Amino acid sequence: MKNIYYNFWVNVIVNGRRNQPERTDWKVSLFILITMCNSLNLFVIMLWLKYFKFFSYDVNIDFMPETIINGALSYIVKFASPFILLNYFLIFHKDRYKMLIEKYSQKKGKFPLTYCLLSIFTGFLSLILYSLLTR
Repeated sequence: MKNIYYNFWVNVIVNGRRNQPERTDWKVSLFILITMCNSLNLFVIMLWLKYFKFFSYDVNIDFMPETIINGALSYIVKFASPFILLNYFLIFHKDRYKMLIEKYSQKKGKFPLTYCLLSIFTGFLSLILYSLLTR
């Protein structure tokens, strides 16, 4: 049985390298892009769980008083760090992606682009709705 997570990453890597073959930093850029989309999706889920009072997950980091850095660090700790670890160790650690590309067939598709755009749209829409509903 094929793993959806690995299929997705193979599609991301193959399409990313095909569309920009001259880039040497493709690993870092794809890793950051997909990790940010994953973390944004987790943020949306947690936002709606908080709104419906199912679950609230608050971690505050006070690095510097009253700065945007605190918000960014809190976001990274709460939402991005699980995916940083997951994506790194399951895909990029010891060049595991090479084995995955051989194992999973590459399908030509726009799913990674659709996933990123849908993640951004859902996050933006959720923030607007949440702010309107909690006035």
